[in-house]
Amino acid sequence: MGAPTTRARTQAKETTMSHYSTDGPVNAVFAALQTSRPEIQIERLTVTHPADSDDLWFISVPDRPEDVQLECYPHGQPPFLVEGDGTHQVLTTSDANEAAETVLAWLASGT
Repeated sequence: MGAPTTRARTQAKETTMSHYSTDGPVNAVFAALQTSRPEIQIERLTVTHPADSDDLWFISVPDRPEDVQLECYPHGQPPFLVEGDGTHQVLTTSDANEAAETVLAWLASGT
């Protein structure tokens, strides 16, 4: 088994992107999310072992139990894997705009 992991919550409107972003194209996804929904909360997976990947984020809106996961290659590189809580909510794309639009749509649907 891998090392234990924790989720560190970061509210997009209260912190700068540097707390949960990378230097890669995934930043375009975060920027689009912040622009469209400033209240969005973004949690980056925090790992305790350096060999584990932390290129996984949990995206949610306050007072809603659902979240959408966004995963990518190291350094924020595509493709982006977007997974929601609903049935068949899985998307793989290299397009940051498509990833952001999908996250927003799934959060808006509440499933």
